[in-house]
Amino acid sequence: MGSLSRRAVLKGLGLAGVVGGVGAWALAENKAPEQVLEEMFQDALTALPAATISAAVIKSGELAWAKSFGYQDLESKTPASLDSIWPTLGSVSKLVTWTALMQLVETGAIQLDGDISDYLGFTLRNPSFPDTPITPYHLLTHSSSLSSRRMTSAPDIMADLFCKDYQESLNAWVLAYLAPEGAYYNSELVFDNYRPGDFANVTPDPLGVVAGYSNLNAMLAAYMVEQVTSQSFEEYTSKRIFLPLGIEDAGWQKDVLNQAKIITPYEAKNSPRPPVMAVYTKSMQDRGYMGTSEIAAVGNKSYFSMADCQFFSPFSSAALLGASTHALTAFIQSFLPHAKTRLLQRETLDRMWKVHRQDAITGSKLGLGWFQFAPPRHGVFWGHDGGGPGILSRVMIDPHSGNGVVLLINNFFVDFRRRSQLIEELCSSLKVV
Repeated sequence: MGSLSRRAVLKGLGLAGVVGGVGAWALAENKAPEQVLEEMFQDALTALPAATISAAVIKSGELAWAKSFGYQDLESKTPASLDSIWPTLGSVSKLVTWTALMQLVETGAIQLDGDISDYLGFTLRNPSFPDTPITPYHLLTHSSSLSSRRMTSAPDIMADLFCKDYQESLNAWVLAYLAPEGAYYNSELVFDNYRPGDFANVTPDPLGVVAGYSNLNAMLAAYMVEQVTSQSFEEYTSKRIFLPLGIEDAGWQKDVLNQAKIITPYEAKNSPRPPVMAVYTKSMQDRGYMGTSEIAAVGNKSYFSMADCQFFSPFSSAALLGASTHALTAFIQSFLPHAKTRLLQRETLDRMWKVHRQDAITGSKLGLGWFQFAPPRHGVFWGHDGGGPGILSRVMIDPHSGNGVVLLINNFFVDFRRRSQLIEELCSSLKVV
């Protein structure tokens, strides 16, 4: 490249920091694909920005490339590794919850089209549509009429659900807030005004994700697992999901994870966030979960620590699984062809990876708990996004080829265009790694 630096060339092409389209491979010259990926993600630490990034490429069911970048903890300068534990994966956690639910559907303990009231121990109906039962199918397709945004998405409530060290169990929370006889039950907060299963009239989401998307769906799924199996959700998933896969660095409570491996979550100062989202940052600081002292990092970036965020609450099954990149990748690989250990039967997975609903507003296509992604030129994937304090996550797999990608970013408010470019490049790398 003569006297021009690599970054100067990329900046001239409008690709500085994160190379988009086919840029990374077109400019690779004689570099190995692994080197191109490493340079791209190293640049992304300052371009997104992010304190930590972990990424993985799965090809034909096998881990073809994976690496972590940045720090597990900025103040101690502890480097991040694939064994470093992300204290939360955000809503990617729901894939474990849906797996547990569908395992019980396979055994016949739960009927996919049955009334969830039969498993809850109390009757739960939308009072505007009392003759329409809510089913596990409605939970999986986010068409239950349960309203997550009213119940769990106000800034202070969201901050507490992620970060407060709740003493209240899932069982106690559900009985208090969702059971009609509960001390804090309020049907106007629990339900949106549409008939369960009425895909055409699902309530639009005020934050711009798929209409009807509700964390309450995953919480009730986990509660049903507890009621049907007479085990805590944590115990069931440990025995039936993590243990069979040999996964150790995963869990629903921060204090059960290896403390020496836990990544400190951060939010970058001056992150490129929409102004409306600033209220969430303020709430995190006002409630003492986010520090106010700036921590310097590479690229003249600075961050606020969320080390005091506990990531344990009744909300766990919706968004609070903690796991290392190795652990998450092992879980995702179990769904691919030729997996040595299968968590679900192939017929069940085929049913989950069928489009059951397309959101009229966002265009998103939903299977049973999984979302369909179709990045240009790369075919069809199934997976999930996630986000929260110190995490922005995406997992995607192609059930037919056995390919997949994992991307974990330590900073929720990033340049989403650049994040999309990273995902594009990970997909492109499947052709060359």
